[in-house]
Amino acid sequence: MNIKLFKRNWTKFYKRAFITTFFITSFLTLVDQGLSTPIFASKIDNIKSLIDAMLLIFYFSVGSGLLAIIALMLLTIATKET
Repeated sequence: MNIKLFKRNWTKFYKRAFITTFFITSFLTLVDQGLSTPIFASKIDNIKSLIDAMLLIFYFSVGSGLLAIIALMLLTIATKET
């Protein structure tokens, strides 16, 4: 078990996953709005649907960051301390 790996890298793992997912889902939502029938998020035509789309992007980003932390925990358990 390599606890130092977790202590040094947990913020880096979380930030990287959060920012990457934020940009990807923002881009997908932007492209999706150009389609006649959106696939990813509903058509943004009022403030409520804009807030819903922004919350969807934020929730996906937070969830991705938490998955990255779980993956780092598994790496911490699987590796030996040197």
